[in-house]
Amino acid sequence: MNSLSLIDNAHELKSAYYTSKTENKSSAKKGQYYFNQFEYDGATSADNTIVANEWMRNILTDEFKVPDEQLSVFHYGYDTESFLKRVDEKSDIQRPADKKVIIYTGRLNEFKGVHHLIGALMQLKEIRNDWVCWIVGDGPQEMELKIKSKAMGLETDVIFLGRRDDIPYLLSISDIFVLPTLMENQPLSVIEAQITGKAVIASDVGGVPEIIEHGITGVLTPVGDEKMLTIHIDYLLEHEPYMKNLGENAKKWGINHWSLDKGVQNVLGVYESAITKRKNK
Repeated sequence: MNSLSLIDNAHELKSAYYTSKTENKSSAKKGQYYFNQFEYDGATSADNTIVANEWMRNILTDEFKVPDEQLSVFHYGYDTESFLKRVDEKSDIQRPADKKVIIYTGRLNEFKGVHHLIGALMQLKEIRNDWVCWIVGDGPQEMELKIKSKAMGLETDVIFLGRRDDIPYLLSISDIFVLPTLMENQPLSVIEAQITGKAVIASDVGGVPEIIEHGITGVLTPVGDEKMLTIHIDYLLEHEPYMKNLGENAKKWGINHWSLDKGVQNVLGVYESAITKRKNK
């Protein structure tokens, strides 16, 4: 069994539940027991549970008391070849000739922290105007983020492209990918940015530090710190050779690390181990 989606949902559900039960400690306690038991049962119902990173392993063992021997840690595999084939698909979007392109791809909800990116871009505009930011995706905060962007004077600098099917192409013509997330497991958006050779700036939360080597294959920035995010973006814009080197390193690492064949072999190894254990019982 793979518990990747369960752990993220459990945290979000618990957060929402406690917010609604702040004045009822008894209900909150019952809710905590329920969510903890729900996660424990999900993670231990199979012979072996595959998790994507050490961050998730630690949550399951420390917070939900799942036995360590129950868990195997393997990063996802990803069909990099199919993704890169789509880079040349036709699109109606063109990059500006005189500006660098900053891009975010993903859901527009509170946990993704796009409001912090907009805040950082407001500060960046006070320093330089040789950039444009594309925000690609939709979600419950879309209108709120558009209003915030306009109120900060970024209406022509931050462009909301909505949900699109040409992500490989958009990444390929961009310069810097930013993920200002507040909570994350192993983001597919970072994987896609890496294999297209983009310089990545991402929050140092969850499993993200396990897939980005700071200063080598990308940049890790403190979660929620708009000032530092501004500094990091400004530095990459100012030092183009360094920015491009980050992207090249990320692509070399990503193409090898996210190999779908490697991912499949890892999972098959877990199945084989589980089958062997059952036979020997």
